[in-house]
Amino acid sequence: MRDQNQIHQHLRESFGSRGFLFIGVTDLNVAEDHSRFMNWLDAGNHAGMDFLSRNADVRGDLQRILPGAKSAVVFALPYAPAEPVRTAECGVEAQSAPRIAKYARLRDYHKIMWQEGDAAFSAATQDPAAEHRVCVDSAPVLERALAAKVGSGFIGKNTCFIAGKQGSFLLLGVILTTLEIAPTITLPEQKSRRNANTCGSCQRCQTHCPTGALDQAWNLDSRRCLSYWTIENRGTIPEEFWPWLGKYWYGCDICQDVCPYNRTGEKLQRSDLQRPVEKLSLVQVATMDQELYERTFGGTAMTRAKRNGLRRNAMIAIAVTKIPGLESVLKMALQDDDPVIQETARQIMRWPPLSS
Repeated sequence: MRDQNQIHQHLRESFGSRGFLFIGVTDLNVAEDHSRFMNWLDAGNHAGMDFLSRNADVRGDLQRILPGAKSAVVFALPYAPAEPVRTAECGVEAQSAPRIAKYARLRDYHKIMWQEGDAAFSAATQDPAAEHRVCVDSAPVLERALAAKVGSGFIGKNTCFIAGKQGSFLLLGVILTTLEIAPTITLPEQKSRRNANTCGSCQRCQTHCPTGALDQAWNLDSRRCLSYWTIENRGTIPEEFWPWLGKYWYGCDICQDVCPYNRTGEKLQRSDLQRPVEKLSLVQVATMDQELYERTFGGTAMTRAKRNGLRRNAMIAIAVTKIPGLESVLKMALQDDDPVIQETARQIMRWPPLSS
């Protein structure tokens, strides 16, 4: 049997050489976390994301994803930019201009993590007889639960996986394998609260969440989450959430930005993943055709919201921040073929802060 410490070292080096963070290895038992996940679904916290309830039972039995699997290797792609991103928007001050979530400023991470995660694992293990499957949002896997089981991090009150002093701006990947690898043994550092694998009494993510999505610690209510409304929702956005689109018009980083663990967290190491997706003004986004949409956002995670989802968000952000050009945007939107774009335009025209 191969030396397990050597396998772990090879995995760490192989993932590290590709700009990834090797979280560790764990077994496949997620029964306790799966029970909490099912309760979360039963409470309706997943809002309109029905894909989370499909195959929900599979998340508790990873053998159904890869028969014969014995171990899970967890890795991550750090994505916090080395330098703050600043955008100016038609007279709006750069630091107050509506932004997009940090992960969405990258090329689509799925293919990169699938391909290079596979290469990193294969190079480290060199066992052609063993099967494996790389999962990056592609299978019903409780990635955060598996990452927390390793012991080098924990799930915070904002429901993100926090890798101790390396922070939470991490995109997680899981590799299920039939190769039996000893679980990583991690001794949590206890020198300070920031390294103690706990949120302690800190409630910064809860108090700073503008919409109340984190009113209950360790529970995200997607029905009140700005990321849900601006990314996953395909309909109109309730007006109660509109003011916050003046800060983030796609996704939201607030609960991570205020987390003490992210003050000196891991930064993006790969400049080849960066995409200048914020080069368009919000007026251009709100009125863009399919060709401009594909040229600007194709190959990025922002295609998750679809073209009309981005247009809807941009329209609201223009109205909230009073960026010049709203009248012409609304005129075009009222004649649009998409009913959500039309209704959003009518909502804006009726919106009390504008109509009063």
